[in-house]
Amino acid sequence: MNNLMKYKGYFGSIEVSLEDGVIHGKLECINDLITYEASTVPDLKKAFEAAVDDYLETCEELGKKPEKTMSGTFNVRIGESLHKEAYLASKAKKLSLNDFVRNAIRDALNGKNEIHYHFEKPREANHLRFGSMKRNQEKPSWEAVFDKGTHH
Repeated sequence: MNNLMKYKGYFGSIEVSLEDGVIHGKLECINDLITYEASTVPDLKKAFEAAVDDYLETCEELGKKPEKTMSGTFNVRIGESLHKEAYLASKAKKLSLNDFVRNAIRDALNGKNEIHYHFEKPREANHLRFGSMKRNQEKPSWEAVFDKGTHH
């Protein structure tokens, strides 16, 4: 279920108030508070689009530049320990902390999963076979066959 609508580069939330019997939302990712409500989903979509249009028209009338939907920067509170681990990992990869975090977020959004394996001797493994991973699988399947015939 998608709980955001998009129109002209702006995003709007979708909330339900059982007490009031309405569907409502607000423009997301901007500092100004712009809200809308309706009784049905199609009407909420129309109200959202009207709110975006009204916001843009009002900004023009006031001579104010409409806010961009995202600035490209944000602060994250991750605690001292994780901050230190991320910093050290970024240095080990010869990356800035900013690039390290950007790559981690991009990889997480793209569903990138990496499997790293290390062998003490270059020819220790005779055969490596990795199963395919689908988004609904919890763990990929994998098997390694070593000189001594052990399977993992």
